[in-house]
Amino acid sequence: MHRWMIAVACAAAVTCAQPAPAQTIEGTVTRVIDGDTFDFQALRIRLCGIDAPERGDGGHRQAMRALTALIEGRRVRCVPVGAGSVCDGRSKLFNRKRIVAQCYLGTHDIAARMVISGHACDWVKFSGGAYRGGCRK
Repeated sequence: MHRWMIAVACAAAVTCAQPAPAQTIEGTVTRVIDGDTFDFQALRIRLCGIDAPERGDGGHRQAMRALTALIEGRRVRCVPVGAGSVCDGRSKLFNRKRIVAQCYLGTHDIAARMVISGHACDWVKFSGGAYRGGCRK
């Protein structure tokens, strides 16, 4: 009985020690890094479920400019992976020190806007096909 109680206490401690993602995070975008990454507050956000061209690839500057025009200086709301994003169960919460999240400008899904505009691809492995209509990765 004593061992069972210790095992339950240890399991509870481990479960409680793992922080759950915030339901939503909001802020004003201060800097766009590329076509799928931006900063607000002290956070770096990676849009989940899409892939935009990397620095040195064709279309990188255009994707970065498109995301800048769409969100820089504007207030956005983000749902981190694990808190109800389209990438839940398919993506990790963190990628290279970035919070992976589905983000909105008002009611508009920012990743969807990037795919529809042709500046990013639906990354089906992570989105589950949520951003159909553009290129697919």
